[in-house]
Amino acid sequence: MSELEAAVAIVHARGAEESVLLMRRAEREDDPWSGHWSFPGGRRDPADRDLLDTALRELEEECGVRMTRQDLEAEWPPRYARRRTGAWVPVTPFVFRAAGEPAAVPDGREAVEAVWIPLSVLRDPDRRQMLPIPGLPQELRYPAVALSGAPLWGFTYRLICDWLGLAPKGP
Repeated sequence: MSELEAAVAIVHARGAEESVLLMRRAEREDDPWSGHWSFPGGRRDPADRDLLDTALRELEEECGVRMTRQDLEAEWPPRYARRRTGAWVPVTPFVFRAAGEPAAVPDGREAVEAVWIPLSVLRDPDRRQMLPIPGLPQELRYPAVALSGAPLWGFTYRLICDWLGLAPKGP
């Protein structure tokens, strides 16, 4: 087990309108993704049996949503997330199916909000723009989706584009 292994939970709600669970991370000095929108997830704990356990544990800890191994729809090969300094982190995405939108109660130490975003919002080409990112020079623009509080960009944006088969907007 690598000390840098991580996993994320992509919870896909099926219903009248398909949606996905996203959380906006709490702002902390030690978190390189502080304040960003992300999928629930994090580093593998030594007590986790495998990365699927990591994804399930983080989902429940961060958003109060309990899923099981039987809810697993897909496991993707690891993707690499960049940190401000140091090595890139291998992150294994797990896609879970939910019959509806389970109530999400964010843990304030980890997330300031957890919301179900309709897939139609993420698929809308007009919502995918080149935007400035808080904490970075304002003249720089990155592919992103404008959401309340902060743009959805970076690693999570790339995962969404891969998952939904979207071409990221960019120069």
